[in-house]
Amino acid sequence: MAESTELLGAGSRIELTFPARGDLIVLARLVTSAVSARAGFDIEELDDLRLAVGELCLLTLQGSDARHGDLRLELLVTEDHLSVSCTLERATAADAPGPDGEEIARLSEQILDALVDEHGRERQDGFVRAWLQKRRGGHAE
Repeated sequence: MAESTELLGAGSRIELTFPARGDLIVLARLVTSAVSARAGFDIEELDDLRLAVGELCLLTLQGSDARHGDLRLELLVTEDHLSVSCTLERATAADAPGPDGEEIARLSEQILDALVDEHGRERQDGFVRAWLQKRRGGHAE
């Protein structure tokens, strides 16, 4: 079967849902690599996005008991950037958050600062959602 090299255009949306397990975050990284390559990002931006999405997923899992939850990754291609959101669904707050939880979250945020143009995290209605944006041809400051 021949591989398609068609680029993803503005408005293309890809969604991936998988069990909220740290060992499955590799799935999010692989999908992000494929989508960003098809969206016209160069190899350096592709690597930044792959690493950033891994941190985004870890940040989303921080402070939650995700044993029975799912991570939903949504990627949206626009004219000049890729938006990615990661939502933790069907999970509860951890019984006893680890003592290093906030420090780990800060480290993930520092890594995201270096790799993407914008990012954030929010809790609402029992869901945790983290998001990022990376401009094509732009560099995070």
